[in-house]
Amino acid sequence: MTTESNFGANIFEVLKEVIDPEIGLNIVDLGLVYEVALSEDKTITINMTLTSPGCPMGQMITNAVTNVLEKNYPGYKIIVELVWIPMWDSDMISEAGQAQLNGGYQSQNRDHGGSLWDHFF
Repeated sequence: MTTESNFGANIFEVLKEVIDPEIGLNIVDLGLVYEVALSEDKTITINMTLTSPGCPMGQMITNAVTNVLEKNYPGYKIIVELVWIPMWDSDMISEAGQAQLNGGYQSQNRDHGGSLWDHFF
C-alpha cells in the first residue's frame, strides 16, 4: 500500500526526468519544485518556479512536467502552478545538483568559484 508521503516521494523521483535544457540539471535538484500535493479526486498539483520569471524555456519545462506525470500516473489530473514566492536562487540547488554542476565534485561549502557553476550563476 502506498501512503500519500510515499506517493509524493515517488512523484519527486519521476520529476527528476525533467531536465532544465539551459542548465542541464533536473528540476528537482535545481530546486524548482516547491510542493507536490495529491487530492482525493486523483489530482496531482505541482507548485514550482523557474530560474527567472522570463525564463525562455518555461513553457517547455511545464509541458514536460505535465507529460511525464501523465505518462507515469494515467488517470490522474495534473495541475502545474508556477509560483514566484519565494523567488528561486542558486542556494536552492541540492547538494547532488551542486556536485553535477561542479563536474561531479561535492563542494564543502557554498563557494563555487572556478567551476561550471560560475558559468550559470
